[in-house]
Amino acid sequence: MNAFDAIVIGFALAALISIVFTSLRVGISPMPSSRKAQQAIISAIPQNTEGLIFDLGSGWGNVVLPLARSFPLATIRGVEVSLIPWAVSQIRASLSGPSNLNIERDNFQDISLESAEVVVCYLFPEGMTFLEAKFKKELKPNTLIISNTFRLAGWEPEEVITLDDIHQTPIYRYRVPPK
Repeated sequence: MNAFDAIVIGFALAALISIVFTSLRVGISPMPSSRKAQQAIISAIPQNTEGLIFDLGSGWGNVVLPLARSFPLATIRGVEVSLIPWAVSQIRASLSGPSNLNIERDNFQDISLESAEVVVCYLFPEGMTFLEAKFKKELKPNTLIISNTFRLAGWEPEEVITLDDIHQTPIYRYRVPPK
Protein backbone atom coordinates (compact mmCIF):
# COMPACT_ATOMS: atom_id res chain seq x y z
CA MET A 1 0.00 0.00 0.00
CA ASN A 2 1.40 3.39 -0.96
CA ALA A 3 1.00 6.66 0.98
CA PHE A 4 -1.90 7.90 -1.17
CA ASP A 5 -3.87 4.69 -0.58
CA ALA A 6 -3.22 4.93 3.16
CA ILE A 7 -4.44 8.54 3.21
CA VAL A 8 -7.62 7.68 1.29
CA ILE A 9 -8.35 4.70 3.53
CA GLY A 10 -7.61 6.79 6.62
CA PHE A 11 -9.94 9.55 5.45
CA ALA A 12 -12.72 7.08 4.62
CA LEU A 13 -12.33 5.39 8.00
CA ALA A 14 -12.37 8.74 9.82
CA ALA A 15 -15.51 9.76 7.88
CA LEU A 16 -17.23 6.49 8.75
CA ILE A 17 -16.31 6.79 12.43
CA SER A 18 -17.58 10.39 12.47
CA ILE A 19 -20.94 9.39 10.96
CA VAL A 20 -21.32 6.41 13.32
CA PHE A 21 -20.38 8.47 16.38
CA THR A 22 -22.81 11.26 15.52
CA SER A 23 -25.53 8.73 14.67
CA LEU A 24 -25.14 7.08 18.06
CA ARG A 25 -25.16 10.46 19.80
CA VAL A 26 -28.30 11.84 18.10
CA GLY A 27 -30.12 8.55 17.56
CA ILE A 28 -30.30 8.40 13.76
CA SER A 29 -27.98 8.30 10.77
CA PRO A 30 -28.19 10.93 8.03
CA MET A 31 -30.62 9.70 5.39
CA PRO A 32 -31.06 11.62 2.12
CA SER A 33 -34.54 12.45 0.86
CA SER A 34 -35.53 10.91 -2.46
CA ARG A 35 -36.02 13.07 -5.54
CA LYS A 36 -39.79 12.47 -5.32
CA ALA A 37 -39.77 13.65 -1.70
CA GLN A 38 -37.74 16.74 -2.66
CA GLN A 39 -40.28 17.63 -5.34
CA ALA A 40 -43.25 17.05 -3.01
CA ILE A 41 -41.68 19.18 -0.26
CA ILE A 42 -41.03 22.03 -2.67
CA SER A 43 -44.54 21.79 -4.14
CA ALA A 44 -46.03 21.96 -0.61
CA ILE A 45 -44.53 25.42 -0.06
CA PRO A 46 -46.29 28.44 -1.62
CA GLN A 47 -44.37 29.71 -4.65
CA ASN A 48 -44.32 33.30 -3.38
CA THR A 49 -42.56 32.44 -0.08
CA GLU A 50 -40.00 35.14 0.69
CA GLY A 51 -39.23 34.66 4.39
CA LEU A 52 -36.86 32.36 6.24
CA ILE A 53 -37.03 28.64 5.41
CA PHE A 54 -35.26 26.22 7.75
CA ASP A 55 -34.22 22.70 6.82
CA LEU A 56 -33.62 20.98 10.15
CA GLY A 57 -31.25 18.06 9.74
CA SER A 58 -30.25 19.18 6.26
CA GLY A 59 -27.88 16.23 5.88
CA TRP A 60 -26.17 15.90 2.52
CA GLY A 61 -27.97 18.93 1.04
CA ASN A 62 -30.50 16.97 -1.04
CA VAL A 63 -33.42 19.20 -0.01
CA VAL A 64 -31.78 22.44 1.10
CA LEU A 65 -30.06 23.06 -2.26
CA PRO A 66 -33.24 22.60 -4.36
CA LEU A 67 -35.12 24.75 -1.82
CA ALA A 68 -32.65 27.58 -2.35
CA ARG A 69 -33.00 27.31 -6.13
CA SER A 70 -36.81 27.08 -6.00
CA PHE A 71 -37.30 30.04 -3.63
CA PRO A 72 -34.74 32.66 -4.69
CA LEU A 73 -36.47 35.45 -2.72
CA ALA A 74 -36.41 33.44 0.51
CA THR A 75 -33.48 32.95 2.87
CA ILE A 76 -32.72 29.25 3.19
CA ARG A 77 -30.99 28.02 6.33
CA GLY A 78 -29.86 24.41 6.59
CA VAL A 79 -28.90 23.01 10.00
CA GLU A 80 -26.91 19.78 10.29
CA VAL A 81 -25.06 18.38 13.32
CA SER A 82 -23.15 15.53 11.61
CA LEU A 83 -19.72 16.66 10.36
CA ILE A 84 -19.39 14.65 7.14
CA PRO A 85 -22.89 15.30 5.70
CA TRP A 86 -22.51 18.98 6.68
CA ALA A 87 -19.10 19.15 4.94
CA VAL A 88 -20.48 17.48 1.80
CA SER A 89 -23.43 19.88 1.68
CA GLN A 90 -21.06 22.84 2.22
CA ILE A 91 -18.94 21.70 -0.72
CA ARG A 92 -22.03 21.19 -2.87
CA ALA A 93 -23.31 24.65 -1.90
CA SER A 94 -19.98 26.30 -2.68
CA LEU A 95 -19.92 24.66 -6.12
CA SER A 96 -23.53 25.26 -7.14
CA GLY A 97 -25.45 26.84 -4.29
CA PRO A 98 -27.40 30.07 -4.68
CA SER A 99 -26.47 33.10 -2.58
CA ASN A 100 -29.67 32.83 -0.50
CA LEU A 101 -28.39 29.61 1.13
CA ASN A 102 -26.60 29.20 4.46
CA ILE A 103 -25.76 25.75 5.82
CA GLU A 104 -24.52 25.68 9.38
CA ARG A 105 -23.16 22.94 11.56
CA ASP A 106 -25.28 23.05 14.67
CA ASN A 107 -27.85 21.13 16.64
CA PHE A 108 -31.36 22.30 15.77
CA GLN A 109 -32.21 22.03 19.46
CA ASP A 110 -29.88 24.97 20.10
CA ILE A 111 -31.16 27.44 17.50
CA SER A 112 -34.14 29.77 17.57
CA LEU A 113 -36.91 29.18 15.05
CA GLU A 114 -38.88 32.32 15.96
CA SER A 115 -38.34 34.04 12.61
CA ALA A 116 -39.19 31.01 10.46
CA GLU A 117 -41.86 31.18 7.76
CA VAL A 118 -41.36 27.52 6.82
CA VAL A 119 -39.68 24.62 8.60
CA VAL A 120 -38.74 21.45 6.70
CA CYS A 121 -37.61 18.30 8.48
CA TYR A 122 -36.87 14.64 7.87
CA LEU A 123 -36.17 13.35 11.34
CA PHE A 124 -36.82 10.31 13.48
CA PRO A 125 -39.83 9.97 15.83
CA GLU A 126 -37.92 11.09 18.95
CA GLY A 127 -36.65 14.15 17.08
CA MET A 128 -40.20 14.97 16.04
CA THR A 129 -41.32 14.66 19.68
CA PHE A 130 -38.68 17.19 20.69
CA LEU A 131 -39.67 19.48 17.82
CA GLU A 132 -43.34 19.41 18.79
CA ALA A 133 -42.56 21.27 22.03
CA LYS A 134 -40.05 23.56 20.30
CA PHE A 135 -42.55 24.42 17.57
CA LYS A 136 -45.26 25.27 20.11
CA LYS A 137 -42.87 27.47 22.05
CA GLU A 138 -41.03 29.24 19.22
CA LEU A 139 -43.02 29.30 15.99
CA LYS A 140 -45.53 32.02 15.28
CA PRO A 141 -49.08 31.12 14.27
CA ASN A 142 -49.53 30.06 10.63
CA THR A 143 -45.89 28.99 10.20
CA LEU A 144 -45.74 26.17 7.67
CA ILE A 145 -44.13 22.87 8.72
CA ILE A 146 -43.29 20.18 6.17
CA SER A 147 -42.21 16.78 7.50
CA ASN A 148 -40.90 13.94 5.38
CA THR A 149 -42.19 10.54 6.59
CA PHE A 150 -42.70 11.28 10.30
CA ARG A 151 -45.79 12.84 11.91
CA LEU A 152 -46.00 15.44 14.61
CA ALA A 153 -47.86 13.60 17.37
CA GLY A 154 -51.02 15.40 18.43
CA TRP A 155 -51.04 17.71 15.38
CA GLU A 156 -53.53 17.44 12.57
CA PRO A 157 -51.89 17.88 9.15
CA GLU A 158 -53.62 20.23 6.75
CA GLU A 159 -52.45 17.95 3.94
CA VAL A 160 -50.74 14.59 3.53
CA ILE A 161 -49.00 14.01 0.21
CA THR A 162 -48.48 10.29 -0.45
CA LEU A 163 -45.57 9.65 -2.77
CA ASP A 164 -45.86 7.16 -5.59
CA ASP A 165 -42.90 5.12 -4.39
CA ILE A 166 -42.34 1.64 -2.97
CA HIS A 167 -43.04 2.82 0.60
CA GLN A 168 -45.96 5.16 -0.21
CA THR A 169 -43.94 7.76 1.73
CA PRO A 170 -46.08 10.44 3.39
CA ILE A 171 -45.12 14.11 3.33
CA TYR A 172 -46.98 15.96 6.08
CA ARG A 173 -47.92 19.63 5.78
CA TYR A 174 -48.87 21.42 9.02
CA ARG A 175 -49.68 24.97 10.08
CA VAL A 176 -48.91 26.25 13.56
CA PRO A 177 -52.29 26.95 15.18
CA PRO A 178 -53.19 30.25 16.84
CA LYS A 179 -51.96 30.58 20.41
